[in-house]
Amino acid sequence: MTKHFQTNLLRLKLGYLCMKTKSIFRYTLVGLVLSIITGSAATRLAAQRRSQTFEALASNSLALVTETEVGLEIEARCPGGSWARPGAEAAAILILVDGEYNQDLLLWAGDEFFRYRVLLGRLFKGKHTVSVVLNSARSAPQVQRAEIKELRPIPLVSNSESKYDDDDLFAFAHSPFLYARANTIDRFTDLPLLMYFEILHEGARDLIVRYTAIFTNEDGGTQTAALMARWGRATDIEWVLQLRVRDGKIIEETYQGVEHETKVFSGSRTNGRHPLLATASDNNNFSDLASSVVRFAPLPTRARLESATRESVMDAYPQSYRVMTEELIRERRISDTPANINTIADPREYLYIEASSEQKGAAIAFDVKVTGQTNVFSSDMGEARLRIDRSGNFRTAVRLPKGASPSTVETVTARCYESTTPSEKSGCYNLRLLRVLMLDQAFIPHEIPFASLAASSLAAGEVKVFKR
Repeated sequence: MTKHFQTNLLRLKLGYLCMKTKSIFRYTLVGLVLSIITGSAATRLAAQRRSQTFEALASNSLALVTETEVGLEIEARCPGGSWARPGAEAAAILILVDGEYNQDLLLWAGDEFFRYRVLLGRLFKGKHTVSVVLNSARSAPQVQRAEIKELRPIPLVSNSESKYDDDDLFAFAHSPFLYARANTIDRFTDLPLLMYFEILHEGARDLIVRYTAIFTNEDGGTQTAALMARWGRATDIEWVLQLRVRDGKIIEETYQGVEHETKVFSGSRTNGRHPLLATASDNNNFSDLASSVVRFAPLPTRARLESATRESVMDAYPQSYRVMTEELIRERRISDTPANINTIADPREYLYIEASSEQKGAAIAFDVKVTGQTNVFSSDMGEARLRIDRSGNFRTAVRLPKGASPSTVETVTARCYESTTPSEKSGCYNLRLLRVLMLDQAFIPHEIPFASLAASSLAAGEVKVFKR
């Protein structure tokens, strides 16, 4: 039997467009939503909605014995879709809970079946129906079909199968929903692919929950070649929201505002206690005032990064490297002969180096020696601005010659340089090589074994050679 559902495709947008040009990128605050709206709730709802009728691609039901946070796994594909091809980037689907709009999803993995995971939010006790429908208006012109193999609601509860602890459940219950940046809608760019959270303990009583989003790229901010040299990826990874919890209560809630300003969250919530934030600048910072007609809620995963980089989260999702590359191809930022700071080679031609050190008045870069090559290949490409001056765990990427493979990588050399703000004892302290990786043709990262060495410190001008 054909089922039809009523859903909202238009939200009330009140406010203004604020554009200001910076030296590297433009900040765009879009659709500022006013919280003071007079009139009855029914009147406001009617003003926000323009109902349309859709046919469900798939539906599934679940019965909850108590009020619960629920995730959703969707195994889907869009025939003929490719994130790399203009006009065929992805099909868009709407996710409905009990016939009401919940969120949007772009099938960015294209023609192959892929398991997408999203967070529906908190659902009341009882029976619920989850459905997905094709949103033709938001789909790429050449991709007007979507196929759903499986639709599986996931109650987020602690049991022997899930192995979630109380901290995980708390993090799920407060994970943010993200409105799409208005100038990305229908342009298939800067998509929030993944979200993860970290659980940190401060002192005897405080718990810190920090949420971070991984976007396919950033249209403003750091140029592509600099992203690879200084961060070891062309995705954009941004912290979104941070909670400080004491004795089970949130005592502080902050987010990363435009210009990387830490701001107190004072916005709206949805689907339980989930903060609503919008991607509001071209380098993917956020606003608790902005809104748009599209919103996403990736199901967050827990990351333990005490001895790992933020980029390592991508390793568990190799498709993130693929879609990152496909977006760069479509935007003509990949070339066999990169000619500018915003162009790189195929990411599968790079060696990815993860290390840890403390830079004091110094910056670090890495050279790679490849069998059969007289030249060494450098992460900074001879430019001081492409060196890494931040401390902690970090990743860089070094372009290798065509045909290089993991077996041809001989040595990795760390070079410590005095920075533009030298200190009395400039150096790179407690340097450790964490991992060395390459991507195969399917974008799956493979670790290259190197000899394990104790941490060491380099004065500015000194080098350290790591061997297989």
